[in-house]
Amino acid sequence: MKKVLVLIWVFVLFAASNSFGQKPQINPRDLIDSMTTIDPEIRKYFPRWKICETDLQIQIYQAFRILGYDESKLSKTRIEVLAAPRKSEQEPYDLLLLTCGEVSLTASQMQSNLGERLLNIIAGGDAFANPNTWFDGKRDYCYVDIPPEVPVTASQAQAIISYLEPTNVTHSFTLSLFEQSLKFGESGFWLKNITGTDEIGYIFWNSGCSKIILKRPLYVNRDSKTSDRIPYLINAYLGGAYRIWSGINNKSDIFSWVPQQKINQGPGGKLVAGFDFHMPFHPQFGLHFNLELPMTELKEETVEADKYYSYVKTNDLTLDTFSVAPLLRSSGQATLFYNFWFTESNPENYIRIDLGLNYFEVREVYFKPTPFRSRILVPSPDDETIQLSTHKPNEFADWIYAKIEYRNQSVWPFGFSLQYSNQILLARAYLPIFNWLYIEGRVSRILRTAKPFENKTFFLISPVLRLTL
Repeated sequence: MKKVLVLIWVFVLFAASNSFGQKPQINPRDLIDSMTTIDPEIRKYFPRWKICETDLQIQIYQAFRILGYDESKLSKTRIEVLAAPRKSEQEPYDLLLLTCGEVSLTASQMQSNLGERLLNIIAGGDAFANPNTWFDGKRDYCYVDIPPEVPVTASQAQAIISYLEPTNVTHSFTLSLFEQSLKFGESGFWLKNITGTDEIGYIFWNSGCSKIILKRPLYVNRDSKTSDRIPYLINAYLGGAYRIWSGINNKSDIFSWVPQQKINQGPGGKLVAGFDFHMPFHPQFGLHFNLELPMTELKEETVEADKYYSYVKTNDLTLDTFSVAPLLRSSGQATLFYNFWFTESNPENYIRIDLGLNYFEVREVYFKPTPFRSRILVPSPDDETIQLSTHKPNEFADWIYAKIEYRNQSVWPFGFSLQYSNQILLARAYLPIFNWLYIEGRVSRILRTAKPFENKTFFLISPVLRLTL
């Protein structure tokens, strides 16, 4: 009897599953409408764009509000559309997902809660026509297409500290007048060449030196909550600085509009070392240390006169004039920093704050003339009436180092920073042109009386080539 019942049940189940030989017909559109989630890795292959039309932003925002979504999770300026690929430019877009801030509507939810007119506008058709009968495929409103390599999910802005030094890629190459950097695979090694000493406000050739630095992560961050954005607790770097010279009169070259270089690095190189140490108990908070030290002591040395900047001083006793050359010697900073993301789940907006102490030393040396086209650098002249100065922090304001940096990593990443050091205000900003090409500008402004070897204002703008893999 049991065998008979089992056979009957098998027959019933088989008949139900086959509908007596007829297979059910599945509408592809029903599959799209039923989608409630889309894999983040797959999204980047679909057409996506951000809506920047003010009137359309308000309409969509109000629609989400009427549906009862929490206003704290909505945003008028962060409205994104995800659509299905279309076969031709004349066909309408099949809207898959409409996102306003942190909230999204699926295709079926849009059909049920948004009017045909609004959906027709978003998809690219005549706002007053029947969307099922006529489309021209054009989106007649302000929008920004999102390239495939820029994600648009909640993790669209991958959590990194520096956009120009990304930790979330295998290889990276950056080229500009200010800096050239190269990342070596997954090892975390960075090789960088930096022109200028921004930490004390002397950008580009204004400090008389460039630096070659090898940066290496030393300690892995094993905190699961912060390891995506701060992969290493300790990043150390070591390198050397070498002397550069732009020429006393640079009015005939392509940098004729850039202020003249007025500081020299003395003969011999400098040691450059430092580290970022993130606290294990709270990796967003940490300590930064930077040090640049001359590798040789100053001594009398014959140099080419036209490759050193000098200025004239007057002997207070004899009223005779003599020349001195300013040499940048030691400098360093010790600061506390904090990294902050506005929204942990969507790290588009990032801020870093540094606050600490700054030190610098610019030493005057006697620029003794010779019968030839050269001069002798004399750090301690025999003539006691020749007074030389060493410029270093002597006021409280000279010791302060403060910096705030902001970065937005949305559709088109941009960022800027403001630094106060050595009583010099230094501003930096970069803006995108393409995904691989940026424009960066840096400007410094002295807030006190400028010293003889300083430019009151120094400004330079440079293209930035950024390639990642």
